Amino acid sequence: MKHFFKLFALSTFFLLALFSCKNEESIQTYFVEHQDKPEFLMIDLSPKMIDISQTELDDEQRKVYNSFKKVNVLGYKADKTDKTTYASELEKAKTVFKNKEYSELMEFSDNGMKFQVNTIGEGEEIDEFILLASSEEVGFAVVRVIGDNMQPEKLVQLMEKMKDVDIDKNQLGKVMDYFNN
Repeated sequence: MKHFFKLFALSTFFLLALFSCKNEESIQTYFVEHQDKPEFLMIDLSPKMIDISQTELDDEQRKVYNSFKKVNVLGYKADKTDKTTYASELEKAKTVFKNKEYSELMEFSDNGMKFQVNTIGEGEEIDEFILLASSEEVGFAVVRVIGDNMQPEKLVQLMEKMKDVDIDKNQLGKVMDYFNN
């Protein structure tokens, strides 16, 4: 009889665990599932690759800069001969952005590129930005920006201030070369 109750309890626990799992794909699982596929380019970037030593930042701007931890980029280059695979892969990426965990911040188009920006967190407590940029001509990229209490409006101000800083082009060059070749 003890064995029956143990088996029943274990089975119940297993079923609860199985059915309580979310079926929504997260940005983390999307990156893990696609990072080793040969048709994708995966790059991890650090804010340290931006040299701010020559830029005069006030305390608030320095705080915003220090709120960033890392940036992950996953790119897929469009193949003009296989638009079906491109459309399928883009649809998989878009599925991640429908996850209820993410709040849509904005969506816009510019020069044939479509952009969608979502966040985890709200107001001044945003811990993650995810961006989907796509173009049928070039391909698409999913960008994940991870940090602590990032503030979108102050980020824009910081980017304006830092538009002339030195950037380690070695890492960014890989992304640009991937889509240009």
